[in-house]
Amino acid sequence: MGIYAFSFSPTGTSAKILRGIIEGVSQALNTAVIARDLTFSPIDDIALTAGDIIIAAAPVYGGKIAPIVKQRLDGIRGNGAKCVVVAVYGNRAFENAAVDFASFMVDRGFAVCGAGAFVGEHSYSTAETPIAEGRPDSRDMADARAFGREIASKLQQGELSEVNIAQMTDEPAPAESLANFRDFVLSYQKRQAANPTIYLPEVDPSLCDECGSCYDACPTGAISPDKPGADPAKCIKCCACVKICPRRARRFTTPFAGILSANFKLRKSPKWVL
Repeated sequence: MGIYAFSFSPTGTSAKILRGIIEGVSQALNTAVIARDLTFSPIDDIALTAGDIIIAAAPVYGGKIAPIVKQRLDGIRGNGAKCVVVAVYGNRAFENAAVDFASFMVDRGFAVCGAGAFVGEHSYSTAETPIAEGRPDSRDMADARAFGREIASKLQQGELSEVNIAQMTDEPAPAESLANFRDFVLSYQKRQAANPTIYLPEVDPSLCDECGSCYDACPTGAISPDKPGADPAKCIKCCACVKICPRRARRFTTPFAGILSANFKLRKSPKWVL
C-alpha cells in the first residue's frame, strides 16, 4: 500500500494543513507518506492501484475546488485507489467544494472515502481587511493531526470505505452576514454587467527592485521578468505574488476583501467525514 499526499497551495495554507494530516497518518501508522506538490506542475506519472490511498488538499474558489487543481490532476487515474479530499476555504463557506472535488476524483477512477474542510487565511486578507488571518493556527493544526489519526485508524481496521461527502455540512454564518454578502454580490454583478472591470495584482514601481520573487511564486506563469504586471488570461488571483513580495511592492485591491472581512469574522471550525 502506498500513501500519497497531493496539494495545490500557492500561498502555503493548503500545504500546511495537509502536512498536519500527514503527521497524524504517518505517526499513527509508523510509515512514510509520499508528498507531491501540484502548485507548479501536473502529476500524471504515478501508477496507482486499488491498494493505494491519496489525500489531496486544495483551495476553494467561489464554492468549488479551484479549477486549476482539476487541470493539474486531469491526467491521473485512480484504478480503484482510495482518496480523501480536503477543501481549504477562507472562513466564509466551503459550499459544494468537497462534493465537487470528490466527484472529479470519482470520474478519474478513485473511491472517495472521506473529506475534510479546513480554514486557511484568505488570499485577499491584508492588514487592513483581515480574513481568517493567521490560519491555520495551532488549533487548526491539532485538528488536522487528529483527522490524520482517524484516517490511519480506519485504514488499520479495514474500515476506510466510500462515504457520502454531502454528509459533511458547513457551520451556518449569521443571517445578517449572509444577507449582507448576498446583497453585495448582486450589486457587484450589476456593476460588472454595466461596466466590466478586471481586478489584478498591481505593482508599485517605486518599491519594486525586480528581485523575481513574484514570478517565481506565480503558479500559472502570469508574471514574467520582463512584464511585472499580471497577465489577465493566466492570473487566478491567488495573491501568492502579493504575499511573498519582500518589499510589499505588490497589492491586490478587490471589492470583495472588505465585505468578507466585515462579515465573516466568526471563527469556523474544521469539519470532516470518514
